[in-house]
Amino acid sequence: MAGDSIAKGDTRMIRVVMLGRLGNNLFQYALGRVLSEKHGVPLVMDASWFNAEGWGEVKCLRDLPGPASGKARIVRPLTLASRALRKATGKHRWQLRGIPGFTERDDDHAFDPRVFDVPADALLFGYFQTPLYFSGIEASLREELNTHGLGLEKGREELAEKLRAPGSVAVHVRRGDYAGNPRLDICGPDYYAEAIRRMRAAVPGARFHIFSDDPAWCADRFRGADMTVVTAPPSQSPLVDLHLMSLAGHHVIANSSYSWWAAWLGKKEGQRVMMPHEWQRGIHAPIDEKQCDGWEIVDPSGNEMK
Repeated sequence: MAGDSIAKGDTRMIRVVMLGRLGNNLFQYALGRVLSEKHGVPLVMDASWFNAEGWGEVKCLRDLPGPASGKARIVRPLTLASRALRKATGKHRWQLRGIPGFTERDDDHAFDPRVFDVPADALLFGYFQTPLYFSGIEASLREELNTHGLGLEKGREELAEKLRAPGSVAVHVRRGDYAGNPRLDICGPDYYAEAIRRMRAAVPGARFHIFSDDPAWCADRFRGADMTVVTAPPSQSPLVDLHLMSLAGHHVIANSSYSWWAAWLGKKEGQRVMMPHEWQRGIHAPIDEKQCDGWEIVDPSGNEMK
């Protein structure tokens, strides 16, 4: 069961160091579950590197059915000590204890099957952003990450109804830490214009719902009778927009694990998903490894990609 400490007497377990935000954590959870099931040992997701503000943004992972039912323990022990250790050594406390495991390279985030060879008592350190790591448990993972029935539509019922309507398209625009960042600022106006053009051609009566961490910026750029910029209280759980986006029939995602998961969780018959032709610059992260069956890669330069 999720908690704030690791019970004494634990021996073998798959340990995952939580990095990034909710979308990243979902990829980490998914691979952790694969290895936990393979070895028949518990999964512990360690959030000790998060300060209070960061923990507030990711602890909602506990509310999903899998963690809530005990499929993983999500813990945040020794926060100050762990962060001090990281600052001094650049390592996690479990790394210093010599626990074997797998660390994803900083400059290479491609799928690496060697991770499946870790022992039953191991540490995972990385982002692992590809469904190739968990394709074998897709059905059970969809149940464990199901956002329905969690009360996430409260106060947003009208929007939820519109997103469930035929022709609805959830468009994710991530600004925040991406805007102006040469490594991550990939999905510009040309990408969205081409993705929306394709979606209009493919989906009769398409209506676009723009989700963003910068709705004011979007309101100046996404205009039209078929477009609505979604606004939300800044204090709401990240699960709310994840759930709402997943309700849509179709998706235009950013190079963001957050909207990737919204599209994946929103899988339904006839779904169209448009995705960028790059994920990150300066890091080897093959876009075809992010692509699910039927998802279309959009190159705003006009080069046709499948």
